[in-house]
Amino acid sequence: MFTHARTLEPVMIADLDTLLTALYVELTDRIIPSRGSGRRGPGKPPEVTGAELVCLAVAQVLLRYDDELHWLRAAAKQAGHLFPRLLGQSEYNRRLKALAPLMEAALRWLAAPGGAAVSGSAGRPGQYQPSACSCRQARRGELYRALM
Repeated sequence: MFTHARTLEPVMIADLDTLLTALYVELTDRIIPSRGSGRRGPGKPPEVTGAELVCLAVAQVLLRYDDELHWLRAAAKQAGHLFPRLLGQSEYNRRLKALAPLMEAALRWLAAPGGAAVSGSAGRPGQYQPSACSCRQARRGELYRALM
């Protein structure tokens, strides 16, 4: 007689904070520098970076907020501890449209075979391979403890 049933599905930790932290690190350490898409033009840099906006947009989709107005009202509660600076609806929409290529690169990273934080290029297949910068940043939060 069985005391518990074993499922055939893979076990996965569904932690939005970990996913957004890993995505932010990947965007700032690898994706944005590899694209050569640095900020250009005069004036002060924007308060909310492109990486933060992409992470907020991913959280919006994963939390199933179809309407941007409702999302921006709820974002402070849902992801405000990770991204404390938020934009108004018009600026959020305008900046996200301009970040479409970066958003595509982020979604490709999220949909990569083997998972977002898994690399089979070096070491054992499926072993996590952090970059030097992402290690320093990841050690600051829960991501480092969750992945190691």
